[in-house]
Amino acid sequence: MRPNTPHFVVTPESAICHGGHFYAMSTIQDTVFGLYHMFVASKRVTNTEHSHDAHLLLRRMIVHVHYVLVKCRAKQSLSIAPQNTPHTPDVSTFDGVLDLFMLCIVMELGELLNPLAYKKKYRHSRDHDRDRLSIIHARGLSRDLRAWWHANYVFFDAQKQMLLDSEAVFKKLLRQHIGALISYKRTAEQHDIQGEVEECTAGVLENLLKKYFPLIMHSRGLGDKGFEWEGNKYEVQDREEAKLSYTRSMFFF
Repeated sequence: MRPNTPHFVVTPESAICHGGHFYAMSTIQDTVFGLYHMFVASKRVTNTEHSHDAHLLLRRMIVHVHYVLVKCRAKQSLSIAPQNTPHTPDVSTFDGVLDLFMLCIVMELGELLNPLAYKKKYRHSRDHDRDRLSIIHARGLSRDLRAWWHANYVFFDAQKQMLLDSEAVFKKLLRQHIGALISYKRTAEQHDIQGEVEECTAGVLENLLKKYFPLIMHSRGLGDKGFEWEGNKYEVQDREEAKLSYTRSMFFF
């Protein structure tokens, strides 16, 4: 069953049901959307909270993707052309880059998406200190991944015939997610819908976002159109080849 899918279990007689969860890179965007739903409205949509395990699995995915795309290719002097490597996004396509960026956004938001982080008891425990170090480490790897992609690839806008800064695209997507998350949290509270932890209100979330993302929070029109990418779909090109092509076209004109 795909992630972020409403479901229930019916048995003709009393039974104990046993199941499990796994994350696939091919559906990671739906997984992230489901994580947002759980953060905002878990008491309405589920009878069991798995937020701690969910964040742990996502951090492991970042570690794996970083190892495959950055460490292995650097050690083996592999071409930056995408390999058919299981459980890693195809970063030579725009959809694959969006998959990577979605993971990186969860790492940037870090503890702000973890309901347990809003409990005072949890914030003064050893588990919190260990989790926080893991979050910091995963965030560093995600930023390294973005830097690696930016060094090797570039976006090309076919309509405007121009190259684009990948970090500008990432920040636009991050800004979109923050705006949608705030709007979602406000709307949920208006309808008396709560997440796992009552202490995590829309006001508390906004104050923390202002603390950690001041430039985004003080920018005009955060928007509330949802979490799916609302911009154009760009081409992904090899950075060196794109530079040569652009230089030749400039010389020709």
